[in-house]
Amino acid sequence: MKKNFIIGAIAVVLILFAFASFGAVPKKAAGLSLFQYKSGYFTNYVETPSYQEKWTSSTKNVSISYGRIEASSAAKGTFKLYIQIKQNNKGSWKTIKTINANKNGTTRFDSPKFSPKDRYRFKLVNEGTKKKVTYKLTWATTGTKK
Repeated sequence: MKKNFIIGAIAVVLILFAFASFGAVPKKAAGLSLFQYKSGYFTNYVETPSYQEKWTSSTKNVSISYGRIEASSAAKGTFKLYIQIKQNNKGSWKTIKTINANKNGTTRFDSPKFSPKDRYRFKLVNEGTKKKVTYKLTWATTGTKK
């Protein structure tokens, strides 16, 4: 009985080490990723950190889908939301889509397709009066095999 318990404990430890050796970041298959969130405020402009998910080798294109930004401000009007990519993590940021977002309310958006090797970020630019804009940004990425 004691021998079986020790052998079972050793097997569990070996299985845990085997999973740990594969890496901490699992790859995502083509499909929808989990929703991601970013919130904060800005008066002039703000750039989010860059993002890049790990996808399987069968994933050919990625796009941002189900995007939504909720904003509130003392000012009326709109601000610009730029979706930017850095191709193969080299060169400068390239804007792939520009969205006019409401300073007070919710704006939905998506993006064109880009490579799974590209990093992406969001840039929010306040135009007109430079009053503080508070925002909540939510999005999900979708990978396709085509």
